[in-house]
Amino acid sequence: MKRKPIFIILIIFFAGVMVFSGWKLYQILHNYQVGEHTYETLEQYVSLPDADADTGTDDTAWPEVDFAALREINPDIVGWIFIEGTEINYPVVQGANNDTYLTRMFDGASNGAGCIFLDYNNAADLSDQHSVIYGHHMKNGSMFAGLSSYKTQEFYDEHPTALLLTPTQNYKLQLFSGYVASVQDDAWKLTFDGDNDFEGWLARAVVQSCFESPVTPTEHDHVVTLSTCSYEFQNARFVVHGILK
Repeated sequence: MKRKPIFIILIIFFAGVMVFSGWKLYQILHNYQVGEHTYETLEQYVSLPDADADTGTDDTAWPEVDFAALREINPDIVGWIFIEGTEINYPVVQGANNDTYLTRMFDGASNGAGCIFLDYNNAADLSDQHSVIYGHHMKNGSMFAGLSSYKTQEFYDEHPTALLLTPTQNYKLQLFSGYVASVQDDAWKLTFDGDNDFEGWLARAVVQSCFESPVTPTEHDHVVTLSTCSYEFQNARFVVHGILK
């Protein structure tokens, strides 16, 4: 008879755990759903190219972005990034610091998806020698999760460039390296002590790459790094480097 209260307590405890776990799962899935819907609504401001469209002398079919309309929603917008064959088709913002958009979406709503953002130390026009753009690796495949596909040579061969559009200029990002890095590494280094220092940094990036690229970066290039979380070890990141053209 004395065991019955303990048995009831255990039932209540495990029922509580199940209810709590279910609630947390609901919150996660709800956040994913809200994030996906929010960014899907922004696609009305972007016209993706027709796959069969005539691109003339340039083999690139460029999206068209209504930056004026997007700026009315969020004045922090500095660009739009698009990588064919991935879910990466998002606005790029720049906050007052690198924490601003970790849990804030483009419309300002709080959400774990955050927003794709340019390092606050960088020039908004991507004129720095090295610029860094960050995005979460969401488990539903959204935001910068698609970057992990560059861990294979096959995917790189089929998608060697990303497109970066700004209010004043469109760029091809010719990718030359992608690798898993620790947060202690210098993959995000923004300033260099002369050309030799920059050349050494570029050489190390090429050596570490998961894929081989015909693109050879030089000290005269402007480099953009795309950075997201990776899960090989604690505080792992996956970075993809490219030169702006």
